[in-house]
Amino acid sequence: MYLSLRLKRRVIVSTWVVLVVLLYMFKNASFLARVLSTMGLVALFYTVDHYFKADFRPRHYFLIYLMAIAGFLLSPLYYLYPVYDKILHFVIPILFSSIVFHLVSKLRLKKKWELFFTFAIVLGSLALFELGEFGLDYFFNMQMQGVYIRDVSGLEKYDILMDRNDDTMVDILLGTIGSGAYWLIRLMRHSMEQRARQKRVEYRRSKSHQSR
Repeated sequence: MYLSLRLKRRVIVSTWVVLVVLLYMFKNASFLARVLSTMGLVALFYTVDHYFKADFRPRHYFLIYLMAIAGFLLSPLYYLYPVYDKILHFVIPILFSSIVFHLVSKLRLKKKWELFFTFAIVLGSLALFELGEFGLDYFFNMQMQGVYIRDVSGLEKYDILMDRNDDTMVDILLGTIGSGAYWLIRLMRHSMEQRARQKRVEYRRSKSHQSR
């Protein structure tokens, strides 16, 4: 199923309207930053789709919305449920791998190379993401690295549950496992499709021999 660029624009604009309404209702600086981040990611995704003729499917837009909402709009959950961060670091690489694989598949490479480059690109993106977190912490002390939970004595106080270095290594490990899981699932699917195709060919050959 494909969506025209016009319909994609309408969906994105409608989403922005909803986010702006929510922003007006909450009137919170933190919520403003999360809304702008969500809108920016979706806008960037549409820009890539439009100018690079990526021809993203509806499911890819669903995935990018899901990643934006889970990663930005619901970011306060990081400080309420420490496991939430680890779940995202496992799940988001799987979702992102689906988008990357769609782009790589346009190169018309052999399946094994498509999967290899997808895996490599996702791992590279994970490393860049962690470098970005390090930079934000270094220059703005935004507490992006490390696992924190709100202190019961105040909303602005946090207790650290995992050291920054340990957190970074665990995040990369979970992301690697997630992208590896996608690679394995696609590889198994490709093998099953090849076997099914081979069986169909053999069946047609046997039918043609019988007809003779």
